[in-house]
Amino acid sequence: MGLATYDELKAAVADWLDREDLAGRTGDFITLAEARLNRLMGFSGLTVRAAMEAGPGQAELAAPADLREVLSLVRTRDGTAQGFRAESGRLVLDPPPAAATELALTYRARPRLSEAAPTNAVLAEHPDLYLFGALAEAAPFLRDGEMLAVFAARFDAALTEARMREARIAGPAALRLEPGALLAGRRA
Repeated sequence: MGLATYDELKAAVADWLDREDLAGRTGDFITLAEARLNRLMGFSGLTVRAAMEAGPGQAELAAPADLREVLSLVRTRDGTAQGFRAESGRLVLDPPPAAATELALTYRARPRLSEAAPTNAVLAEHPDLYLFGALAEAAPFLRDGEMLAVFAARFDAALTEARMREARIAGPAALRLEPGALLAGRRA
């Protein structure tokens, strides 16, 4: 069983549920799990940098469809921050630029699996989050408290492990000195 694509994930959820009558609902369970993941995570693999352009006096830009959280918006010409506020589906520039301006938007994307977008960084790195999250979402639909307890615990454990991995990746790297290199440097 593979878990590399949306279709493979849907098949795995159906296999784990072992209920043919739920085959049409597996996408719903994945969508619910994904909504929960969007609320709980901030994985580095979901950081996107996009080029944008604002015309003279242009006060609004369309936000990317997968925008979850803006990390920065800077003018590429000089690297200075562009004032803005994020509103539903748009970025309102404050102040609007006086001349045409190239901007670099850095943001956290919202992972969304679908037939059109069959994979993403979260599925690639943490397929267990999607699988156990979808199974935990299926449990209330099935009115199965035992199943909910098992898969909610598996989801929580996978989320904790994924967060620990992200903290190691995002944290400062420890400087490691080799004793032999120090001694060689003293002799020189």
